[in-house]
Amino acid sequence: MSITLKEITRENFNECVKLKIRDDQRFVASNVYSIAESKVAPENIPMAIYAGETMVGFVMYELDYANRELYIGRLMIDQRYQHNGYGWGTLEILRQMGLQDPGLDKMALSTNPDNSYGIRVYEKFGFKDTGILDDGEEVFVFDLGKGQMLKE
Repeated sequence: MSITLKEITRENFNECVKLKIRDDQRFVASNVYSIAESKVAPENIPMAIYAGETMVGFVMYELDYANRELYIGRLMIDQRYQHNGYGWGTLEILRQMGLQDPGLDKMALSTNPDNSYGIRVYEKFGFKDTGILDDGEEVFVFDLGKGQMLKE
């Protein structure tokens, strides 16, 4: 099944904010909070994740050209659709975006240290733990392999 990212619109807003995480994933900010954050920090780009015609999750990212990175601020897959490869597929879409943008050399994200499942997915995808804590979250970086990535 094809995974795509689509803009959050008036038509799909309610569906997006009704997506839910599992009870043990409470460290993930709500979609309504993330969408509100994108309105006061417009560099954040909120998108719905679709598998075919079904909304399965939410992602918010920023194209940070000053740091030459695509920063993933949020990634959540609804509890009904987890363990189906949608998170991985979303990371791959973002990787392709980064590869096609000459102003980007890496992807980055931070996550709660208790997000053991997410961390396993990120590391298996190729993200490296930087050893840096940012506001209590572990920072991970993925080198897009363009040979331009600046050393942290």
